[in-house]
Amino acid sequence: MDQASNERQDQYLRRLLERYARDVQIQEVGFYSEEDYDTLLAHFYATHDYDTTLALADQAIAQHSYCPDFYKWKALIHKINLEEDEALATLERLMFYAPNDEEALVLRLEVLIHFEQVDDARELHTKLEGRLTGKPKRSLLAFFDGLLLLQEFETRKAWSAFVNAFRLDPRQEPALDELLNAPEFGYLREDLERQLRRAVEHDPFNHLVWYYLGLWYDDNSQDEKALDAFSNARALDDQDLRYELDYADKLFDLEDYERALATYAIYLAHPEAQENYETYMRLGRCHQLLGQLTPAKEAFFAAVRLEPEMYDIYQHLGECFAAEERWGMAAYNYGRAVEQPNHTATCWLGLALCQAATNETEDAERAFRKAIAMDDGYSDAFVSYAIFLADHGREQEARGALVSALDRYEDASLLYGMVAICLMTSRRQAALRYLNEALSRYYDDQELLTEWYPNLRDDREINAIFELYRP
Repeated sequence: MDQASNERQDQYLRRLLERYARDVQIQEVGFYSEEDYDTLLAHFYATHDYDTTLALADQAIAQHSYCPDFYKWKALIHKINLEEDEALATLERLMFYAPNDEEALVLRLEVLIHFEQVDDARELHTKLEGRLTGKPKRSLLAFFDGLLLLQEFETRKAWSAFVNAFRLDPRQEPALDELLNAPEFGYLREDLERQLRRAVEHDPFNHLVWYYLGLWYDDNSQDEKALDAFSNARALDDQDLRYELDYADKLFDLEDYERALATYAIYLAHPEAQENYETYMRLGRCHQLLGQLTPAKEAFFAAVRLEPEMYDIYQHLGECFAAEERWGMAAYNYGRAVEQPNHTATCWLGLALCQAATNETEDAERAFRKAIAMDDGYSDAFVSYAIFLADHGREQEARGALVSALDRYEDASLLYGMVAICLMTSRRQAALRYLNEALSRYYDDQELLTEWYPNLRDDREINAIFELYRP
């Protein structure tokens, strides 16, 4: 369809919606043609306004009682609304006007399966097997057979039915979705890669199969292969926004933040892009990890607008403001984080560090203790708290906190932190002893020590010890 035709269609829809809105406002039931109703029904269904779709279907039936499509719309919405009796009654009524309508019979089968009327569904399925011809229709029947077999607890037969549906029509997405996601198929899913690979070898231009191959690789932690598959899907079809978004997400997973940002920009610029919390969070993290703090905060604020009770948004906002040394704003956002459900010890630690930076000593100590109470194996919290204590002249308490933690567990962060605390509190021999132990066990993590004690590299004796352990 060319641009002029698209514009005509858009104008037609706008005028139609304006007319319908006026009718609703003055509570008047206007007369519309079958084409008008088809357009209105498709629009409101696509926008998930099922109440309006159902009301329009009833109005269309009242004015065009011999048109089968309006009964199908009505039955479909009743099915979505889980109104079994109303859906089946609508289809029964349709049988008077179109007893041989194949679409109506297939919809009836779908409704029966949806409400687990297994015996009636199996009877109708058998009837349709003798009537429907052509690969797409046979594929659809195989798909419904798979759903019935799942309800009959015939898992292996159901798998074979869905595979058959896919073979008959490699663009039949509902069958692919069941093969990839139905929990009953966990032990059979290894075979799906072979089926998908065979399909793309037969038709390398099938973007849907490339996409599902990418999803399979993603589920099996094969990130590079998933990225390649998503790339192929989006190259073959640049209109399906799922391909763009999953490609961007996979670039994010692989820490290719610049390309991820470019792809998210393409996705969000599309008029049909869906705003969601996860996308804005990944967008924000890309900017944050690239040191682009202003656009990072803009993305996180967009996420707040969509999901204001997600603690991690405020946590990352706190990190951004802390990186700018805007401690008050950072503390405010960490404070919002710890008010949200499911927050973590990291949020309390961030709040504690910000409050320490603004000399809110009592509040900071309380937040440090909250972090440790939430996770008593959180090394960064123990070391940060010990440094806080040492900075406030409580050197014995600082060393005691880390000794107590080391009595329970040991890791690189805690051991290098102990070196830093001993150096800060003038316990040099103990610091050297702990340093030798840390380097012998965690040499590759030695940068932790410079994070805790930045002046380290000015100490010639300690640098000499580092040289002893150099591989």
